[in-house]
Amino acid sequence: MVDEEKAKIPVGTRLMPEEERLDTLKDLKESKKDINNALEKLPVVSKTLQMEKHRKDLETKLTRVNKAIETFSKSTVYIAY
Repeated sequence: MVDEEKAKIPVGTRLMPEEERLDTLKDLKESKKDINNALEKLPVVSKTLQMEKHRKDLETKLTRVNKAIETFSKSTVYIAY
C-alpha cells in the first residue's frame, strides 16, 4: 500500500504537508486582498503610461495569485524539491 502511494507522486516532487498548504493558502488570500485594495485605490481613468503600467502589473499579479489559490485549495498538492 505504501508503494502504491509513492507511485502516485510525480517524479521530482513531494507531497506538501497539510499545515504548510494551509499557511500558503492563507498568505495567498492575504496577498489577493492587498492587491485588490491597491487596485481599488487607483483612479478609474489612467492618465499616464506609468499609471497604466502599474494597473496592468497589479492585474497580472492578481491573476497569478488567483491561479495559485486555485492550486493550493486542492486537498493534495505536490511541490518540487
